[in-house]
Amino acid sequence: MKWKSLLAVVLTLSISTGTISNTRAEHKRRLRLQELRASTSSHVHLTLLERAFLDAVAILETQNACSDFFGGSKSARVLDELLVTLETAGGTDFRVAVRMSGRFVVYNNNGVQYRLFDRAEVNWSGAFYRAKVFPSDSPVPNVGSFQPNTRQARVLILLHELAHLIENDNGNWLIPDDGHSPELSRSNTRMIESKCEQEIRTL
Repeated sequence: MKWKSLLAVVLTLSISTGTISNTRAEHKRRLRLQELRASTSSHVHLTLLERAFLDAVAILETQNACSDFFGGSKSARVLDELLVTLETAGGTDFRVAVRMSGRFVVYNNNGVQYRLFDRAEVNWSGAFYRAKVFPSDSPVPNVGSFQPNTRQARVLILLHELAHLIENDNGNWLIPDDGHSPELSRSNTRMIESKCEQEIRTL
């Protein structure tokens, strides 16, 4: 009985420590996003993810067809929430750029209904960071009509994921879940590109 109690205490402490660690990491990321939004510098020290974030925010916060599809400038705040929880992880499936999985919680922020998943990960091996360079490399697919590991591809990837999170006026997500269907994922990407291509190509 004592051993069981001790084990329960150890598990509780481990979970608590992990939660505190995640909270601190998320707080640090939130401060970084605020810094990026407020800065008027040229952002010479941006990571690829930060550059893609700022590019997507610039599109979403401007009046255009892409922003209209996402529900206007308020949708950029949902992108903030995604970036706060987004981790970078390795993966063997080079066809996957970002994976969101697990349970999700639905939120409402200034009239925007959206969800966030338990896990959101950028795949080091996917099109966000990699392209085929050497003959021995695995072929990394394009993102829509854009070459992998390009500024345009990264923005389209983020906008694709954002569309999975935001609910439209009919109570459906802007694009259907596609995690188990590569063809549906490609179809969703083409649809987002059809709404946002003009803005993405001006980057």
